[in-house]
Amino acid sequence: MKAELSTLKSQRIQVTREIHKAAEDKDFKENAPLEAAREQKSLLEGRIQELETTLMSATIVKDKQNSSQITIGSTVILHNLDSGEKHRYTMVDPKEANPISGKLSISSPLGKVISGKNTGETVELTAPAGIFHYIIEDVL
Repeated sequence: MKAELSTLKSQRIQVTREIHKAAEDKDFKENAPLEAAREQKSLLEGRIQELETTLMSATIVKDKQNSSQITIGSTVILHNLDSGEKHRYTMVDPKEANPISGKLSISSPLGKVISGKNTGETVELTAPAGIFHYIIEDVL
């Protein structure tokens, strides 16, 4: 997030230059480049503000001390008993969630079901697509 914030702040300078350059045209009624630059700056500012707010309220999660209980920051190996597939997830805050890259929100349906559970426990997830059964193979 810090790297993205830094990149966006440097892009802000470039977009400001583009706004000034487009404004030199003096035709504000039909100046598409000016409108595009303003819109881009607005999007950048929104994302910058979102990242700054998130970073200000962020809490660093310390490494767990020999606990097999699933909490935020835990890495979990789940075995889907219905399909036979195994998945590895790191439990994260909803803002960081990206299941495709292995980051599962602690407040997602699956996250809620496995939160607080331990290695070896079997859990059941009821979803619109059906009922799924998992065994928690490991908590790292």
